[in-house]
Parts: sequence; C-alpha cells; structure tokens
Amino acid sequence: MSVVIETEGLSKIYEGALKGQDVHALTDLDLSINEGEIFGYLGPNGSGKTTTIKMLLGLIFPTAGNIKILGSEDISASEIRMQIGYLPEGAYYPDFLRGDEVLEFYGRLYGLRGAKLKQRVDQVLEEVGMTHARKRLLRGYSKGMRQRIGLAQALINDPQILILDEPTTGLDPIARKEIRDILARLRDRGKSLLISSHELLEVEMISDRVGILFEGKLQTLGTIKELLSDRDLNIEIAGADDTILERLAQKGLVTDDKVGDRVRLRVAEQVSSFDALAILKEENVTLLSVAPRRETLEDLFVRVVGDAQSKRSTN
Repeated sequence: MSVVIETEGLSKIYEGALKGQDVHALTDLDLSINEGEIFGYLGPNGSGKTTTIKMLLGLIFPTAGNIKILGSEDISASEIRMQIGYLPEGAYYPDFLRGDEVLEFYGRLYGLRGAKLKQRVDQVLEEVGMTHARKRLLRGYSKGMRQRIGLAQALINDPQILILDEPTTGLDPIARKEIRDILARLRDRGKSLLISSHELLEVEMISDRVGILFEGKLQTLGTIKELLSDRDLNIEIAGADDTILERLAQKGLVTDDKVGDRVRLRVAEQVSSFDALAILKEENVTLLSVAPRRETLEDLFVRVVGDAQSKRSTN
C-alpha cells in the first residue's frame, strides 16, 4: 500500500496574529494517508485542520517541516495539482449557472475541451446521481444537490486524491447516506480521501483511519477498531438516589445518563461484570438491563480533547 500524502514535522506559526502574539496553528504534524483509504481528520474549531488543508493545497506555506504528495516534495508542480480534487466547506457557485455549466467551467480550468470535456461531465454527473438535474439552474437546487455538484466539481479531472471539508454538514439523513455511498465507491476504486468534519457519526461509519487534532497537535491516530474500546458495560438501573450514585461511582460504576428515576451506568474497565452486579445487589437498586458498551467516535473525541485540555491546564 503506497502513501499518497505524507507530512513530517509540519508546523505553521502566524507571527503576531493575536494582539501581537504568535499563534501556533500547527505543531510537528507527522501524518501519512494511504492509497485507497478514507482518512477522517477531526478536531474542535481552531485546532489546525483548515491550516493543514491549506498547506496541502499550496495556498499557504509551512513555517517548518515537509510535505510529500504522491512522493513529490514539489507540491506546486502542475502534475501534482492535477491529482488533487478539493471540496471546500460551504462551496459557492453562481446560482444563474446550470449544473453542467459549473462542471464545464472547472473542466476547462483543467484543460479539458470538446468531446473529452463533455464525456467527463457526463461521467461525473452520473457518478454523483445528478444527471437528471444537469440543465436546472443552481438557484433551484437543494443543499444536497449543491453538495453533489460540488463533489462532481472535485472529481472533474479524475484525481487520485480528494480533500473534502465538511462534505455532509447540514444535509438531511437521506442526502448524507447518498454522499456517504458515493465516497465509499470512490475509495473502492482506489481513490484516497481526506475528510475534515464535525459530523463524527458520519466519519465513524466511513473512515478507515482517523486522527484527532487539538490546539495544533495530533493527539491520537489509528484505525477505528484500534481506537474505540468495546470492553465496557452499560447497566441501566432504577431506584438510586444521589447518595447511592456517588457510592457507585467510587466503586467504578459511573453515571452516564439520568432521566427521571432511570440511570444508565458506565462500568469502568477494571470492574468485572460479576463484581458490578454484586455491587448493585449490595445497594439494593432495581436492575433494568445489562449490555456491552462500545465506545463511539464521539466518546473518543470528547475523551481525547478533554485529556488534552487537562494536561494544558496543569502545565
């Protein structure tokens, strides 16, 4: 499996950007994205995701470190740029244009002309399911249709690498599913996708690997299977007051959620299911259900960012 994007010690400092103080937008980023994978690039607002994307696209220059794309350090070379498709967040296209006119415009920017341009427009419209709306003005498009045209624009030159910023934000569940299916098909064809998103469930469903940034530093990196724990238990009980819940927490049975009299407990990894049930029996509470608990990407995200915030406050 070949590496299509690689960064080493990548850093970006905006000198004097915050009331005369330097802003360290990205610090020592070591990252690799493989051929034929979807990589989820996550982090809170201001964590450095957009800065990373801008440097990969050659829109801004790093303060330190190196970038290789398709094995080349000359990422501004035309043959490298031709292999990157980009969908920005909130992409805007003039609403007086038709869908096919948008694609023809971007195709010409890539040097496509005549029959080859028409063929490629037809192909990408088919790929994103927009053939039926090719002659409609964009002002009549829904948000999901606009997002599909944006994705078609990123695909017009059949690039090897796709960089997508918030590709499903603001879409209804059906449109999200449709976009997700398109992205999975692109990966299956050997495309490499970097997706920056706040839609953690979407990222979890489709990504092969994820990386989480916080304050410009990569906090964790790995496959979904490697990063998400499935060793905890969820236990639902009733009849426990705050005093009992406090005693349970001290014994490793932590309140995860509470609605009325019903309480969902998360059992710490070091507490066995046998011990958890024995503890609950001692407290004389009503046991409603017991089920294995798989950590979600949202759980991981909150935990990783929370740990990073705690380390920052203690330093």
